[in-house]
Amino acid sequence: MADRFFCDDLTSEKPCLSGTEAHHAIHVLRLKCGQSIRLFDGVGTVAEAVIEDIQRDCVIAKVTATSFIQKPTQNCLTIAAVPPKGDRLKWMVEKLTELGVDTYVPLQTERAVVDPRKSRLSKLAATVTAAMKQCGRRWRMEIGEPQTLLSLLKQCRDSENTVLIAHPGDAHEPTNVGSDNRTVVIGPEGGFTDSEVQLATDYNARQIAWPDSILRIETAAIAFAARLRR
Repeated sequence: MADRFFCDDLTSEKPCLSGTEAHHAIHVLRLKCGQSIRLFDGVGTVAEAVIEDIQRDCVIAKVTATSFIQKPTQNCLTIAAVPPKGDRLKWMVEKLTELGVDTYVPLQTERAVVDPRKSRLSKLAATVTAAMKQCGRRWRMEIGEPQTLLSLLKQCRDSENTVLIAHPGDAHEPTNVGSDNRTVVIGPEGGFTDSEVQLATDYNARQIAWPDSILRIETAAIAFAARLRR
């Protein structure tokens, strides 16, 4: 299989790889002129191409074929989770991308201890791109703006999006929840407060839980995403 590279502009017959993508092609993979590669733009287009010229910091390719897949509008999955500490956020975003999650929303709750600063969230775009290269998906997972639980619930209500809140207790396994657009809400290490659970219930959120275990934030995000993407 040809090596995959991200290229944000596939409108040209001879797109150019630059920056980290060019470095990876030239210095890591040591690709040569005439070798086949595959390019993707993260918004549905994939191009088959052949390397035509290699310069110091640029790889010029000639496109031989392109294909496009429309972004799905049904059965979309959003994971709204409080950002875990340290590198666990990056790891979580990587795995959610591989699993085909459509959107990750950094959630702000009463017991959240991590502040999802814009500078930190902006770096996640590179994590998503790297994961896309590995797993082969066409449409990039979106990183949404941080939202409070209330603003998220209102948005889901207005868009008729089914909300599943991960909370142990009087909850069910995440099965038989339909095939419409869904948002899974995952709280911080200390869990949601009673008032937050009641708020979600008032907005018709359905409680779900993993059987016989309380999961960490990133584990819960990945486990529920995998189960709902089956």
